[in-house]
Amino acid sequence: MMYRCLGLLAVGLSLFFVGCKDKRVINDRIALNEIKYHLENNPVYETTTLDYGEVRFSKKSDSALMDAYEHLEDFGYVKLELVNERKRFLSRDSVFKYIVHLTDKSIPYVLDKTADKATVKTYYYELDESEPALLEQTGKNRAKATVTLKQRETDFSMFASKNRASSASFIKKTYNFRFDENSGWRIAP
Repeated sequence: MMYRCLGLLAVGLSLFFVGCKDKRVINDRIALNEIKYHLENNPVYETTTLDYGEVRFSKKSDSALMDAYEHLEDFGYVKLELVNERKRFLSRDSVFKYIVHLTDKSIPYVLDKTADKATVKTYYYELDESEPALLEQTGKNRAKATVTLKQRETDFSMFASKNRASSASFIKKTYNFRFDENSGWRIAP
């Protein structure tokens, strides 16, 4: 009987301490949910510029670039209209002049557009939820969480510079958190 009372008392005390748990302690679930919400509103991506309008291609030196534009045309992101083809005098090389039109399908990937250049997304990053967040509580109301973001290609990735700074398929990113009494843990601006 005495052991039963002690058991009930131990269960009651543990429930009391669980109920009084400090809300200022951050855990993986809280950090990952906040980072996922933050990435939906503030995506992480890499960009490059793409020429459109009247574009000239040399058959020899721009063959890879021409293939990239034809790839985009096959998927419906651009429309190519041949304006002029000219063979260079005493050369095996030819020069092609195309009018490149961006289609409505390319709108989600175009970030900025000038008269003859468009800034497009080449790679975007998404949260790798299989990896835990590395948490560090830096103060009473502050914390840092480092997570892994996996790289995903877009159809415009062929235009990314070949000498990119990173050749890895992921990045590590650290987010700073701040605790607010009303809203809990949030990513600090």
